[in-house]
Amino acid sequence: MSHTSGTASTADSAGRARPAPAGVPYHLALAGEKRRVGRGILAIVLLQGGLVGFGAAFVQLGGHLDVLLGRDAAPGGAGLTPVTMAAAYASTALLIPWSMLIQRWLYGVRGGSLHSVLGAFRPAVLGRAVLVLAPVWAVYTAVLAVLEPTPVAPWAVADLLLVFVVSIVVVPLQSAGEEYGYRGLIFRVAASWGRGPRSALALGVVVSAVLFATIHLSTDIWLNLQYLAVGVAFALITWRTGGVETAVVLHAANNVFGLLLVALLRADLGATTDRSSGVGSVVYLIPVVLLAIVTAVVWYRTRGGGPVVAPAHASDGEPVPLSPRS
Repeated sequence: MSHTSGTASTADSAGRARPAPAGVPYHLALAGEKRRVGRGILAIVLLQGGLVGFGAAFVQLGGHLDVLLGRDAAPGGAGLTPVTMAAAYASTALLIPWSMLIQRWLYGVRGGSLHSVLGAFRPAVLGRAVLVLAPVWAVYTAVLAVLEPTPVAPWAVADLLLVFVVSIVVVPLQSAGEEYGYRGLIFRVAASWGRGPRSALALGVVVSAVLFATIHLSTDIWLNLQYLAVGVAFALITWRTGGVETAVVLHAANNVFGLLLVALLRADLGATTDRSSGVGSVVYLIPVVLLAIVTAVVWYRTRGGGPVVAPAHASDGEPVPLSPRS
């Protein structure tokens, strides 16, 4: 397979953003004749800046709402409250349009191509992932709660209801935001620096995984190992399936079930968000192994045609079905 079938550096002569080049896998959508490292670094800085900036603004807003509600502490006495937590999750969801805007502006490629190689979100892929993987993650979350119990704290009924609503409505969007940013934009940007398909894939996986781990600001070795495993596995799954849908489901299942258990067990909210050194243990090898198994299964199921690639496009820019190939 050639590195790319065309260049995706700028919009077309009419100033319109173009679809991803046909015949290439997901991560090579931004690859071209030039590696454009400076442009890629700018894209990453803008994405990271958006994550920090949106988060700071929304958490500040959440803090003001807490003041209006006469509350300044979470269940258990931590500084994080259900309101500020909801605000932080909502801010991360903004990475979806922000990633699309950065890709369109700096690379001239349609933001919708971040969904998948078809340029659209694929409900069938999402549905299969929910049916197969969500139950697996529910069981894993329950097992982890038994092996790694957290302290309990008094909760108000209103807070429990808020956490439930946030878990169902906001957290899936927060999970999707991180996937579009890190397994979408950054994965593609870093892959565009490679000189060949293998080096491009390696760069995309490593850079996106490391940056994903760093945003969690953990000093615990076990937690960082888990974050790196998530980054590597989700990037490989996105590459093989040709889109972010399966990674979004896995990420959302992990976060949704985890937060629902917090409410169900009335766990100390501060303790569940502690990422300092010593909070993790060898138990966190369980998700690492589980992610390796899921990635291997996805790879095995796509062994015949290889990673799904972008289809040929009609003159109006709509995708034309094309069988996946490597």
